[in-house]
Amino acid sequence: MTTSTPDGTLTAAMCADRPAVLRGAGRDWPVYAALGEARLRELEDRPVVAEDAGGRPVTVALREILDESRAERPRGLYLRDQLVSEFEPTLWNLVPREVRRLNWLLALPGDVRPDWAWLMIGGAGTGSPLHVDTMASSAWNLLGSGRKRWTFHPPGRAEELRLLPPGCGGPPGGDGTDVVTLVQEPGDVVVTPSGWAHEVHNLTGTVSVTANFVNRSNVGFVRRYFEILEDRANLDLLTAVGTTFDRLDGVTGGSGAR
Repeated sequence: MTTSTPDGTLTAAMCADRPAVLRGAGRDWPVYAALGEARLRELEDRPVVAEDAGGRPVTVALREILDESRAERPRGLYLRDQLVSEFEPTLWNLVPREVRRLNWLLALPGDVRPDWAWLMIGGAGTGSPLHVDTMASSAWNLLGSGRKRWTFHPPGRAEELRLLPPGCGGPPGGDGTDVVTLVQEPGDVVVTPSGWAHEVHNLTGTVSVTANFVNRSNVGFVRRYFEILEDRANLDLLTAVGTTFDRLDGVTGGSGAR
């Protein structure tokens, strides 16, 4: 689904229940400029842990990853699991405040707060295999440069593929929802709703930043996920967070599943 986002509707679009590409929605974010090659080259001597073409971890200088993103015949290096907090924490502050606040879990104390923002850089042909995001959370991805192709499968199909626990994904095949394929361009924000399995292929060299979130839009799905797993600790945590935000927002009807 391709979506335009008039002023005031961006965060609502990012909490949708179907995958979407929000065309140009991130071009005004300060972090978009920070993802430019010239800015990243200022840090090119920094060591990072990337994946090689076989998926094995390898420590290289950031310079090598940036060179890969422009190479005609890249070696397959992909910086895929680089936490923003460990690379350059100031990048997170360049994400608009209303977008950062999508994640209720950022209100948790530091010792239990999930670190859910990553920098991703790779050459053409790299990508992420089919998966469901951590803790059945939702996610957004802002592309700074290049082109990515995304393929999504609904939660029912994700359950059939054993990427979600039995009973979490809903009707087999995702109650008739077709596979969704999107191509992301620079400045676009791609939204992955909870439970949607997806794979990503870099059509060219790319630089992006991505983050996951849990809030009112998907807390019901995430709660069901932990109930099925019988993960009482995370279930209690979500209940406490949801109750707190309900109180702050003056909501009387509970957190509500979508």
